[in-house]
Amino acid sequence: MNRRCWVYGLVFLAALFLNAQDTPPVSPENLGDVIANRSVTFVELLRQAEAGDKHAQYSVANAYAAGSDVPKNEEEAVRWWLEAARQGFAEAQNRVGYLYEHGKGVPQDYGEAVRWFSSAAEQKMPAAQGNLAYMYQHGEGVPRDYARAADLYRQAAAQGFAAARNALGVAYLYGIGVPRNATEALNLFHLAAEQGLPSAQQDLGMMYFEGKGTARNYPEALKWFSQAANQGLIEAYRSLGRMYEDGKGVDRDPVKAAGLYRKAAEHGLVTAQVELAYLYLSGTGEKQDCFEAAKWFRFAAEQGNPIGENGIGFMYFRGEGISRDYRLAADWFQKAAEQNDAMAQGNLGFLYQNGFGVLLNYSEAYKWFTLAANNGSPSSGRALRALMQIMTKPQVRDGQARVSNWVSHHNSLELAAQKSEAKELDR
Repeated sequence: MNRRCWVYGLVFLAALFLNAQDTPPVSPENLGDVIANRSVTFVELLRQAEAGDKHAQYSVANAYAAGSDVPKNEEEAVRWWLEAARQGFAEAQNRVGYLYEHGKGVPQDYGEAVRWFSSAAEQKMPAAQGNLAYMYQHGEGVPRDYARAADLYRQAAAQGFAAARNALGVAYLYGIGVPRNATEALNLFHLAAEQGLPSAQQDLGMMYFEGKGTARNYPEALKWFSQAANQGLIEAYRSLGRMYEDGKGVDRDPVKAAGLYRKAAEHGLVTAQVELAYLYLSGTGEKQDCFEAAKWFRFAAEQGNPIGENGIGFMYFRGEGISRDYRLAADWFQKAAEQNDAMAQGNLGFLYQNGFGVLLNYSEAYKWFTLAANNGSPSSGRALRALMQIMTKPQVRDGQARVSNWVSHHNSLELAAQKSEAKELDR
């Protein structure tokens, strides 16, 4: 089984910008003096909130949400956030937008989320600008508009908001709503990474590792991946694992690579699960263990990863680590093949050519070999030419029609996938 090419994944931010707003604001004219008895402080806050002080209302809401100096009460938290939001307090409006976006304490309503984010964004609150950008980016509550999203990220980034800088960097890297510009992406990643944002450190490490927007620099990649990993970013463990497995920028150390992959895999990172499965299958960095390989392929497959689906299908076909089962092998190959995975398409073609786990069908085998060959699989191209030597002309015509139908349907799937592309990028 050929090892797959590995690509460092970017962390597409733009998801939650709430961390920047978690510190409760305190009205300087009303709450400047903190007294020793904290319960009295809450009583005073509540008195001011009931008198209509929006700063106090927001702080009371935060206290109820956290259970700080008062029993935790989510309903009261929502009530006071709404009170402060209605008075035009930007932090509260942003929080209420988040509540509506995720249906926390209120019915989920993207339109309401957009309305509150917009109100806060109009007051130049960077976290709200970032949240509103996310809604435009994914078409939630508003028509999808990448250019508008990028503009909002730009406004938040200009105020030094690290998450927006990183999100805008991703937009420049892929040309989403802005012209593609790897150098600009690199600069934005640098700014956010230097502010300590782990996802930006990971993205910056990727730029140095791949040589995008700058010369390839493994020591710099190692530096930024390490910083992200030290802050617990799971993707960074996988990135470091790949560096140690290949010996790029560090001494090659398959054992250390396996440990890093395992750490990420155990946290559910599908790409790390696949990497770990291959190490167990090959006995690199870990003792060869087909049972463990099958286990990690299955974890990845159950998350819909086509490499994992093909991998567990292979294990069922060979009966390695699990009982041989051609039907289950065919089922898993089919799942991956429908995602346009060339290796799975070739494997499925082989099953149809020989009737393993499926009814023997040369036309169906022709379809899958053709698709795999068109996806760059030389072995499938050779298998196709050999198969055609024993096919009748009607079978070939039937196979060609199947290819045409699949491609037509798959193009429709591709369009649907593109519509949700941003959401599927590692949130």
